[in-house]
Amino acid sequence: MKRFFIGMLILGGVIAAAVVFMKRRSESDVSWDEFARDTSARMSDAAAGGSQTVKDAADEAKEAATDAVADAKEAATDAVADAKESARNASDKAKDLAKKATESAMNLAQEAKHSTS
Repeated sequence: MKRFFIGMLILGGVIAAAVVFMKRRSESDVSWDEFARDTSARMSDAAAGGSQTVKDAADEAKEAATDAVADAKEAATDAVADAKESARNASDKAKDLAKKATESAMNLAQEAKHSTS
């Protein structure tokens, strides 16, 4: 299969070269210099268009990266806010538990005092 594709590429190149040669030979009023100038101008236009395409792609990539950074920053800010909220809730629960433990200890001490008297 690989040989087939290589053969087709070679055959296509030979046919293309023959077509260009025959076309240039039949049009004797067009010189190779004019052909080269036309080809060079088209290649310059194509290069300029390709350059613009690359610039556009770079701009889109930059914009996507900026959006990704903004999204990551927003997600981090949200995560920090959630962590603060969770810590605040845990602190409140710990205070409540400490208060209940103190009350229970005081109640046990009072019961122990009453039972010994």
